Amino acid sequence: MSNSDSHTFANLIRIELGETQWHNLHPDIIQRFTLPARAKHLRYTGVINWVYCSPIGKLIALILKPLELLPALCARDSQFEFVINHQVNQINKRRRYFLDSNTPFTFHSLFTQQPTLHEEFKAGLGMNLKLSVTNGNLLFQDRGYFWRIGKWRIPVPRWCSIGKFELLHRNIDRRYFQVIIRISHPLFGVLFYQRGNFLKT
Repeated sequence: MSNSDSHTFANLIRIELGETQWHNLHPDIIQRFTLPARAKHLRYTGVINWVYCSPIGKLIALILKPLELLPALCARDSQFEFVINHQVNQINKRRRYFLDSNTPFTFHSLFTQQPTLHEEFKAGLGMNLKLSVTNGNLLFQDRGYFWRIGKWRIPVPRWCSIGKFELLHRNIDRRYFQVIIRISHPLFGVLFYQRGNFLKT
């Protein structure tokens, strides 16, 4: 495997899962995340049927608005785009929510395995990630949040974070898949919930 191949989204997932869990992952999901030859990005579009944030979730989203982490509103049946861009030694993600007629809500992050698998957002806020396979589907969970200042990554206590993050990529068929996102706080319950159906385009 070349160095560039090892930094594809599919191979980072494979390394993190290990060979046993990787082979338990549904073949449609593996194919969906496989980067075509000479391609630099993967693109997925669809409809996000539920975008929910609780009143406390909305307040948190507004406080963190400069970081562009989560939309501070509830919506139904909105268009959604997710792009994974492959660059040298790193992967950048872009999620766009078309929630109304105004400018779409756009979320950017860096996905990397250095030094351990994590996703980093604006201003150095990020979360360490744990991947697992459940019934052939792919589950992303956070291992805790951190704030990167220079070379230092300072852990953020769970109680003062946005909550426990879970994302389930559930296969529907060869073309379509469902994504369910849930963020639950130990004191305030479910703050954010999103669910939608998408396909690779």
